[in-house]
Amino acid sequence: MLKTNPLLKKGDTIGLITPAGFITEEKLQKTIENLASFGLKSVYFDSVLEKNGYLAGNDQSRLNELHTMYENTEVDAIICVRGGYGTTRILDRINYDIIKKNPKPLIGYSDITALINAVYKKTGIPGFHGIIGAGDFTEYTSENFEKIFLSDSEIINYEIFKDHKKDAFVIHSGEMSGTLAGGNLALVISAIGTSFEISWKNKIVFLEDIGEAPYKIDRMLTQLISGGKFKNVKGIILGQFKGCEPEEDDKENSFFLKEVIIDRIKPLEIPAVYGFSFGHIKNQLVFPVGIKAKFNTEKLSLSIKRKELNRFFV
Repeated sequence: MLKTNPLLKKGDTIGLITPAGFITEEKLQKTIENLASFGLKSVYFDSVLEKNGYLAGNDQSRLNELHTMYENTEVDAIICVRGGYGTTRILDRINYDIIKKNPKPLIGYSDITALINAVYKKTGIPGFHGIIGAGDFTEYTSENFEKIFLSDSEIINYEIFKDHKKDAFVIHSGEMSGTLAGGNLALVISAIGTSFEISWKNKIVFLEDIGEAPYKIDRMLTQLISGGKFKNVKGIILGQFKGCEPEEDDKENSFFLKEVIIDRIKPLEIPAVYGFSFGHIKNQLVFPVGIKAKFNTEKLSLSIKRKELNRFFV
């Protein structure tokens, strides 16, 4: 029987990388402080602060960071300092054999959706979506970070953040069991037609986005529906779609986000909810892509077994 050991322990070393957008010295220091609050050490290269237009250095530099952090046996996990844009540019050039031979938790969200899902697709190794190094580690976020990485509880239970309950709603009720996959909606869409596209069958798909007008959310969901991507999924969990309501002067000429979501998702007649605690928000959960989970729409609760994580990392 597998022991339910934590994935990380105090004193472990976390590699800091920037596979997408550039960062400031302030964001780097904030990441170091965030991790230190859990008793975790940070290691990084000078290249982490490189800037090349909107990118964190050129493609080769960002690729080198990733490969070296996986090869370094003293690095216990890898966290992306921020998202931004640029991750998809390096996916074709990653040496996935290096990652497969050196499995370790990879943590990030937003643009990092592309990297987490690509690593899982190419190696079978899960990744962790829901926080970046320079993010706001609120009490709720910290509690859930500690729950998944530093606790040894056999069952990891996720509950929606109390202030998010007022915005959450059930689209189609039911219980779902399946493997978690997804992340940022725009990045999930961008992978369609590539070798990094999510394998949709038997997945619990979780999606979020930021700053997209309702018609754009409509268009992306319609693409997934028309492409048959939701036909064999077990259910859909939508996070907090921040900044996705119509502009004030355009409300008379637009649907609201809730209307779009219900219109597109409800006819699928599969368990689905909106408003769970992940996305471009302060209070965030960390979802392990590639791990089996159970979700109850009425209780707005999700659970995973730690032994599913230990199979890969402990």
